[in-house]
Amino acid sequence: MKFSIFRAPDGQGEGSGTPADPTEAPRMGGQVLPGAVSTDRREESVLTPGVAPEVPEPARKGATTSVPKPPAGAGGPVGPTKIAARDVSVFYGDKQALFDVALDIPDKSVTALIGPSGCGKSTFLRTMNRMNDTIGGAKVTGRIEMDGEDINAKSIDPVLLRARVGMVFQKPNPFPKSIYENVAYGPKIHGLTTSKAEMDQVVEASLRRAGLWDEVADRLHSAGTGLSGGQQQRLVIARAIAVNPEVILMDEPCSALDPIATAKIEELIDELRERYCIVIVTHSMAQAARVSQRTAFFHMGRLVETGGTEEIFTNPKDRRTLDYITGRFG
Repeated sequence: MKFSIFRAPDGQGEGSGTPADPTEAPRMGGQVLPGAVSTDRREESVLTPGVAPEVPEPARKGATTSVPKPPAGAGGPVGPTKIAARDVSVFYGDKQALFDVALDIPDKSVTALIGPSGCGKSTFLRTMNRMNDTIGGAKVTGRIEMDGEDINAKSIDPVLLRARVGMVFQKPNPFPKSIYENVAYGPKIHGLTTSKAEMDQVVEASLRRAGLWDEVADRLHSAGTGLSGGQQQRLVIARAIAVNPEVILMDEPCSALDPIATAKIEELIDELRERYCIVIVTHSMAQAARVSQRTAFFHMGRLVETGGTEEIFTNPKDRRTLDYITGRFG
C-alpha cells in the first residue's frame, strides 16, 4: 500500500487565506477521509451521526478459562489468532500505564501498533514475552494467550517463552562476539543442535533469512559490532529467528537507521511474515501503511481502535485515530 501526501482541495491552502483541512484532503487512491462529528464516542458515532455506538461490556475476569471471542465490529483478525489479549492492564508501582486492552493478533501477518509517545505501545509489546517481569514494581493483570495457553501461568518458563517470542529493539544490540557467535548463541544455550555441522547450518539459514548472508559469508568470525547499523539490526533479527520462534516483536526497529537500511528491513519484514507472526511498534505512519496488514491505535494507555491497515488509514471510526494519522497531534 502506497502512502499519499495530503494536498489541499481547490481554493484552500497557500495563498487562499483558508487553511487546508486534512479531513477534506484526498488520500490513498483519491479517497477522502470522513469528517469527524464528535470527539466523544459515547455521544455520537463518526460513521453514523446521531447514533450512539454500542460499547461492549468487558469480559468478566475469571468467568472462563479461555479467552472469549472479540466483540462484533471490533476489527477481529483476518486469519487464525496467534495471540489473544483480554483486559490487559500494566502498572509500574502506583502508576497505571495500560488500561484493559483487548486485542487479537493473527498469525503469519504483520500487526502495527501506532500512537503518540507514551501511549502504551511498547508496554503492551513487552507483555507478550513477559519482558515486564524484569522491571521491579511492574504488575500485569488480565489474560494473554498464545495458541490458547496463558503465557502468564506459573507453569510457563519465561526463558522458554522468550525463545518462542523473539524481540528486536529500537537500537541494534549485537553481542560483543563474532557474527557467527551472535547467531549461534541462542541455539547453543537452548540445546537445539548436537554438532558443529548442525550449528553451521542453523547460522547460515538464519543469516540467509535475514538477508545478510551474502554480505558477511566471508567474515563470519569478525565482530558483529563492526557492522553498519542496518547490518547490525539484520544480525539481531537473524539471532532472534535462529531459535525458531513463532512470534517476532519489533520495537521501532528502523528508528535509528537511514532510509536505505530502513527499506531493507521493511523488505525483510514482508518476507518474514510468511513464516512468523510479527508485531511492530512504529511512529512512522508511512511504515505502518507499507508493512502491516492490521493496525492498532493506542492513546493514553488505551486501545482506541483496531482493524485492517487500509481501513484504519482511509476510514477510521474514531475521531482520535483520524486526528493522529492526519498529524493533528502526536
